[in-house]
Amino acid sequence: MPSGPRSEEPPSPGGLRLNWRKLRRWLLWLAALGLLVGWGLTWALDSPLRPVLAERDDIRRAAVHVSGMACGQFSEGSGFMVEPGLVLTNAHVVAGVEQITVRAADGGSEIGVLVGFDPGRDIAAVSVSDLAASPVALAPVGARAADVGDVATVDSDDGLVFAPFEVTRRILATGRDFYAQETEGRDVLEIRSRLAAGDSGAALVNADGEVVGMVFAVDRGQPDQGYALDRNEIAEFWAGIDGTPLPTPPCRTR
Repeated sequence: MPSGPRSEEPPSPGGLRLNWRKLRRWLLWLAALGLLVGWGLTWALDSPLRPVLAERDDIRRAAVHVSGMACGQFSEGSGFMVEPGLVLTNAHVVAGVEQITVRAADGGSEIGVLVGFDPGRDIAAVSVSDLAASPVALAPVGARAADVGDVATVDSDDGLVFAPFEVTRRILATGRDFYAQETEGRDVLEIRSRLAAGDSGAALVNADGEVVGMVFAVDRGQPDQGYALDRNEIAEFWAGIDGTPLPTPPCRTR
């Protein structure tokens, strides 16, 4: 005689607990995988804004803070040592400054002597006799679009600070200097970076720890866009320095 339909027993409470534990484990794995993928995408997209040179020693030893009073106003910026006893910074940082104070990243400071000044390029050279700093090398070739590195600034309060940069393009800049005088064209790097007041004169350093440029301006309309003097302009100016002290230049007019 055919048997009737077989009744099925409900799952035991133990089986339900086992299935829930498996489901929870899978959910945790999926959440972890999602976090990992999200972190990877963030890392890739934010790479132009991530410091790449925090471990570099050359720029740590070379970066300086430059300051002084100019026509009743405090002027400050950054700079870097390119040979023993010689520091480069922006010309507008030291324009009108009779007593230039140069402070190393480790805190030691001394009064420097102006030995080079070019308002057209916006670069100046200051001689220091006994500052606890050592030179950083210029890169053998200039930076190109998409090159990345760090801007090395020395803040009066925070010391050495790294601000990542990416070169967006190279341009030949023309116009007027900070004395409102016509200037010849100069090779400039347009960069994407988070810069602030007081970063003028800071070195742009590549992944090899070499200087590829010097910050001289920030776009007021786009705070994450700045401009830097190309390493070729720095090298040409540096080659003309003979160590002769110069008189205090006029304060900037713009």
